[in-house]
Amino acid sequence: MTILIDIMFLTFLILAAFLSIHFKNLLNSVIVLGAYSLYVAVLWTTLNAIDVAFTEAAVGAGISTVLFLAVFTKVEYEDKSLVRKDRKILALGILFFLGYLLILGVTDMPNFGDPNWVTNTYLIPDFIARAKTETGADNIVTAVLGSYRGFDTNGETAVIFIAGLCTYLILNRGES
Repeated sequence: MTILIDIMFLTFLILAAFLSIHFKNLLNSVIVLGAYSLYVAVLWTTLNAIDVAFTEAAVGAGISTVLFLAVFTKVEYEDKSLVRKDRKILALGILFFLGYLLILGVTDMPNFGDPNWVTNTYLIPDFIARAKTETGADNIVTAVLGSYRGFDTNGETAVIFIAGLCTYLILNRGES
């Protein structure tokens, strides 16, 4: 069953990547890219990388989509001749299917704070035991984000900063 779900996820990823390039309407491409990020977040969840999944969902599906939509308020992004009713129905069907998959993925997640979940049985006790001596940080969260995952955190911060800067530059062009 797991292999079937993995094949289904990979098929959706490839389909979303193809559709994001194929669509002539940029709004459709942005929506598909947001869905692509949600697929990747669910995939990270199935691989027990919850923190990476949250980051992908927040940055890839959330902030990036909002920044794209903010840019669309300032630029012409749509060719009015390409909007058809059958495509809207198809998009709505895809949206409901994606929502179903997300709900299905959430139901497979462990209960919040489950003491028997794999991260609570070996990973967290290991961090508590080693974090202060290995990093020198008094706070375990600081030790994890600043030291063990320092490159990740630094890269994510740089991506968000660059995206925000580009959005600011696009939104303020032509106002001088």
